[in-house]
Amino acid sequence: MRIFCIILSILFMGHHVMAANGQRLNDFVLANEAYANDDYQKAINLYQEVIQNGHATGSLYFNLGNCYYRLDQIGLAILNYERAMRYIPDDPDLLFNLKHARSQVEDQDEQKTSVPLKSTLNRFNLSELFWFMMICHVGFWGILIVRRFHRSEWSYYSFVGLSIFWSISLLSFSMKWYDLNYDNRGIVVSPKAVVRAGPDERETALFELHAGSIVGCERDENDWRLIQFASGKRGWAKIDTIEPVLNREPSGIFNE
Repeated sequence: MRIFCIILSILFMGHHVMAANGQRLNDFVLANEAYANDDYQKAINLYQEVIQNGHATGSLYFNLGNCYYRLDQIGLAILNYERAMRYIPDDPDLLFNLKHARSQVEDQDEQKTSVPLKSTLNRFNLSELFWFMMICHVGFWGILIVRRFHRSEWSYYSFVGLSIFWSISLLSFSMKWYDLNYDNRGIVVSPKAVVRAGPDERETALFELHAGSIVGCERDENDWRLIQFASGKRGWAKIDTIEPVLNREPSGIFNE
């Protein structure tokens, strides 16, 4: 009897998962149809529903960014393009659209010199770096076992080479993981954000930022967020005017 109940439970869970996947696919298809029919707000609602249900992917964020761009909401478009970059950083369409959207931002931040290794890492997502690390890991321990029973010149050089690759892969994965999980960037999503000297409407207005501007978020205090825009430009803005790029969706960052 107990075995029969377990089988029924497994069948029920399998049916539930299939139904959920079917609903997700249906929402995605309906969202694409709405986008094709120029009903961008309906497409946005459906894409967001899929994401909120824990099925975020790079394609979803890319399509969501396209919808906001069509509605002339440049800040939300750039926000979702940046989120898509976490999954599909080497997608040519995404790179083109993000570059084009950034060119329309009124406030251009100073260009920072990119570290060569970090520039290379930006071309890969976390999943790709994870599997590269695992392959190097298996190769390293494999050649270590071979050398335990058969010491030769070729196994020595193979061991040295794989040791180097294993170290590089571990460092690359760690750096990428840190960047993705401690990304403090935020995007101005309102048409205009007034940055003040303190977290109060009565404080002095220091400067203004416009939709699509990228800032560094330091901390929140009630309805205010302390941000840094460029060298020497720092202050408090209303929290609803700036959205963090880091979105703690349940699906994680291994999806594409």
